[in-house]
Amino acid sequence: MTTTLELPEAALTGLRDCLLARAADEDKAPTEELDGLSDSVLAAYWHGYVEASRSGSTGQALHIAAFGTSLFAPLVAVCAEIGAVRAALAQSLK
Repeated sequence: MTTTLELPEAALTGLRDCLLARAADEDKAPTEELDGLSDSVLAAYWHGYVEASRSGSTGQALHIAAFGTSLFAPLVAVCAEIGAVRAALAQSLK
């Protein structure tokens, strides 16, 4: 039996937008930016966007809140979910 992990859409969209902006700033392909993130850094960003999206933040406020929260992501933020997050982001960047 296969289970599907549902990822919060607002968090995924926010993190995707962040990756697109970072890639553009560094003159890289978005997938190259994603591939350059370690699992622990991606997990910290993911934690930040999940927490920020729960507060109802949108737009620039979402990115600011997510960045602040990601700075204090718990060490346990790297979990089995991060593989699914990486795969979903990679698919959305194609």
